[in-house]
Order: sequence, then C-alpha cells, then structure tokens
Amino acid sequence: MKGIYEKGKKVFLNNRNGIITFLYALLNAALIYYCLELGNKNPFFNGIFYTGINILTIFAVMAAVFFFVQRWWISSLVVSIPVLFLSIANYYTLLYRNSPISTQDLHNVGTTLSVLGGYKFPLSFFVVAVIVVFVLSLAVTRQLYVHEKGKKFSLKKVLVQNLCIAVLCTLFMHSVYFAKEPIKPRNTFVWSWEASYHSYGFVASSIEVFQNSVNMVNRPENYSEDTLSEDVMMLSKKDEKDARPDIIFILNETFYDLRDLVDMEGEPSAMPFIDSLPKKQKGKVVVAGTGGGTNKSEYELLTSNSIQLMPGITPFNYLEFENSNSIVSHLEQLGYKTWGAHCAVPLNYSRGIVYPQLGFDKIMFSEDFGTISKYGKRSYATDEFCYGKMIEDYEKMGDDPRFMYLLTIQNHGGWDTNPDEEDIVKVSKDFGENTDDVAEFQSCISLSDKAFEELTDYFSKSERPVVICMVGDHAPSFARELVDNIDIEKTFALRTTPYVIWANFELQTDVPEITSMPYLAPITLEAAGCRQSPFYSYMNELKSDVPVITAFNLYKTVDNKLFKYSDESPYKEKVETYLELTYNNASPKAKRLQNLFMPWKADKTAEEGEKK
Repeated sequence: MKGIYEKGKKVFLNNRNGIITFLYALLNAALIYYCLELGNKNPFFNGIFYTGINILTIFAVMAAVFFFVQRWWISSLVVSIPVLFLSIANYYTLLYRNSPISTQDLHNVGTTLSVLGGYKFPLSFFVVAVIVVFVLSLAVTRQLYVHEKGKKFSLKKVLVQNLCIAVLCTLFMHSVYFAKEPIKPRNTFVWSWEASYHSYGFVASSIEVFQNSVNMVNRPENYSEDTLSEDVMMLSKKDEKDARPDIIFILNETFYDLRDLVDMEGEPSAMPFIDSLPKKQKGKVVVAGTGGGTNKSEYELLTSNSIQLMPGITPFNYLEFENSNSIVSHLEQLGYKTWGAHCAVPLNYSRGIVYPQLGFDKIMFSEDFGTISKYGKRSYATDEFCYGKMIEDYEKMGDDPRFMYLLTIQNHGGWDTNPDEEDIVKVSKDFGENTDDVAEFQSCISLSDKAFEELTDYFSKSERPVVICMVGDHAPSFARELVDNIDIEKTFALRTTPYVIWANFELQTDVPEITSMPYLAPITLEAAGCRQSPFYSYMNELKSDVPVITAFNLYKTVDNKLFKYSDESPYKEKVETYLELTYNNASPKAKRLQNLFMPWKADKTAEEGEKK
C-alpha cells in the first residue's frame, strides 16, 4: 500500500508541477503580449477575444521553441528578449514614422540606420512600462527555471509531447490565420494603422502584413487580360499630341502644409511663393502613407500604380523593375534623355538597384553630390543645393528632350535639431511638446518654398520649354500628435500634400484641385501636351469621374462621395479596370499587356516597342 501511495503521490506532484509550469508559461506569453502592445502605444488591450488570440499566438511561438529545447524557461527567454527590443524600437518608429514595424522593415534596415542621426529618443511612459513588464516576465521565467530544474523526460514522453505541441500549434495557427475563412479576418487594414493594430493586436496584424508581403500584389477578383485590353482600348482616348518639353519631377521630402490639418491663423505663411501661384497650377494630392512611406509615394509617382493592391510591401524592396513601365520608360520611348537623383546612400530602399532598372540614363546618389550644404545643424542637403546640382547636369544633357527626377531630403525628420534662434519661421501658438518641431519644420518648408521660387526663376529664362511637377511625399510624423480624434476627414488631411505643376509656357490644361499620387504623371503629360499611352489616357479619363484613388481602401468621386473598393457605385467597373491595369503592370504573375503601356502609335519607335 505504501508503494502504491508513494507512486500515486509522485504522479500527482508531477502532474501538479506540469500544470504550474504550463500556467507560468502562459502567463509569460501574456506579459510578452503586453510588452508588444505597450510598444504599440496601446495600453488597453484588444478586447477579450483578440487579446486571447494574440496571447495564444505568442504561446504557440514559445511552444515551437520549446519543441527544440524542451525547457519553457529557455523558450521564454528566446522570445521575450527580442520582444523587449522590438517593443521599444516600435514605439520610436511610431513616434517618428507613425506606422508600426513590420516584416518589410527587415529590408529597410540600411535606410533606417542612415537617418538615425537626425532623431532623438526621449524616455517615455510607454518605454518605461515595457521595461517594467519585461522585468516581470524575467521573474516568471525564474519561476519556470525553478520548476524545470533537474527535470528529466523519457524519450517516449518527449515524442508524445512534441507531437501534441506540433499538432495543436499547427491547427491553431491555420484556423486563426491561414484557413480559407480564418477566425481573424484576412484583410483588416483600412484608413489608419490604429484601426487594425489596436483592434486585432500587434502580433495578429503583423501576421497579416507577412501574408500580404508573401502575396506581393493582390489579384483583383474579376481580373481578365482579354477583357482588360478591350476595356482600356475602348475607354481611353487616343492621344495625337506630340509636344516634347523638358520635364522635371521633384518628390519633395515631407513637404506638407500644416494649415490643412490645424488652425494656423495668425501664423506667417511658410510657403509665400507657392501661395502666390495661380490656382490652376497647384492643388492637393492624396498619398499612400502619413508620417513616412516615402518609397510608396515614389513608386506611385513614377509608375502610376496604386499601392492599394500591395499593402504589405515596400515596393522597391520587393518588386522586380527590370523592363518595368514607368514615366521613365514612357519618356525614353519618346526620345527623352533621363536623369534620376537622391542625395542619400544608394542602399536606401534599394534605389541603387531600382533606379538603373527603371532605365535612367544617369543616376546620382550622395557620393556624387560632393560636400553638401545644410540648414544649421540638420544632417541633410538643402533643396537649394540639390537643385543647383540638378541644374549643373541639366545644362550638360544635350539637344534631346530631357526628363529629370529628384527626390529631395532637406525636410526629413527629426525637427528639433537647430536652436530656436535659427528658426526662420517663428511660431507663436502653443503646440505643446511639438512646438519646437513645428517651428523647425515650418522653417524647412520656407526654405523649400524659396528654393522652388529660385528654380522656377532660373527656368523662366530658359529658351527650352520646361515643365516642373513638385509634390510632397507625406506629412511629418508629429502631425498625428497635433489632432485629438482621427476621423475620416482628418485621415485625408494627414495623407494630403501640396503639389505644383509649373511651366515656362502656357499649360494646355488646368491641374485638378484634389487628386492622387498615381495620377500625377498622366496629369503632367496631359498639361504639357505630351503623347500618352492607353494606360495614361485611361487614367486621365478616370480622374474626371474619380479624382481620388487611395491606398487605404477608399476612392472619392467627382461629386465628393466616398466608396470602398468593394462597394457598389456608378464608377465601380472603371475603378476595377484601373486596379486590373495596376496588377498587369506590377505583378510578376501577370502576362504583361505591353501595348497598353506604350505611347500611342505615332512613329516607328512605338510600333517596334509594341512588337517586342
């Protein structure tokens, strides 16, 4: 009897210890989850259901590590230590970019490191809270170590345990995320990152981003190459114009008008020259991101493809651009010499690879600019300096028509580098802890405005016809902090930047008051009187009915109504055709209908290009 009792007691204690160990491991998963949510500036959890989903997902990751090490305390450390650094890094990423870290940022590490010097990293409640929760996690890990110290398993028990872990984790992950109709909705990203991350949790949302990055370009539901070609050729207007002025595109880093977001009444204008230009030459453009996302704006500007179909990627890091269609390839078909430049290192967003693939005849990066001019203690080349370098090369480009593309860097964050006395624009209003940022940012914008005035003054004296399109890529990261409630109106304001189309001759059309980044290339070609392609012609037809196509699941019609892409509307089919064009132009899985992206047949060059 005593032997049976001792044996039963041993079994009970082992089971009891196993249950306690399991509960400690589950508690650690909960603490790791909360670390991530604090770093995501979300201290209030994600509701009972999705809080549970996220905790169990983290537990599944810990279980996967346990599968190999057979100790929960080791798997806890393997998961919790990286999460500590990820949570803190994510907090500062949100602070300066206003979008969370995702799997695509693994491709952007070089870009991030190259601009770190311009930022400050203040200690905050969230960072302290992350560290405190991590310390609690270490305490739980210590208890796991105590319970597992000296514990031994038979081979049979290990095999059975590992089989159970593998089966349960696989079933859980499949049913929640990867099934045909998963428990977590497959697509949750709409007009703000908070709508997904604060509703579904950092882990669950990150898995969705990963899924999107694997399927880089989403195929439209009714996509058909046969009907696409027919629809576009039928609905686009053949373009007989053939003017070939010099064309300059300037994507101006963080060029944004704070007056579109907050009351700046009584404050001096930061852009007096652009304010003085006639309305028919300027407007507002809706961009893909807010507080960051330069490469998404760059991609939409150069290719006219919407990011709507590729929400989980940074285009230059993921897509193939060899023989791709863009404003560069279009103008080269028309006999233009092309030039592209950015005063930063070529590894940023893989531009050193992508610019040559786009087909620029000449490319410049930071090492080609020489000693740069800066504004005060800020780290970046001024617009005035970059324009000067651009003009130097412009004067050497020969007699052919010229296309130049410049991505500036002057206004890159952060915006609290110079002492107050060096602010060009003095801000009298109190914007709280962002007041210094606003003052330095407005001073940067004033420098951009002055540099653009000098640039247009130079080209106004040129005997060659010249068209310049300048547009901002996104709002500053602190813009989100200037408003309390982010409704749909504020969302559009945060994602709307100024643009100008200037020429030293009379433009053939006025520019729209409000449009989207993908439209800018066809709008510029139309205003300049250049020959277009069926793709560009279709877009110019579409913009008359749908002037705004966004990358956050909405489009705006000419009568100012908003629709989701899935909604029924009078323009649904036309918008779907545009998205099909984007898919055909961008997706490696599509059979390219090259004739849709070539200039309308007007000479042998276009005809031969279509045959290829």
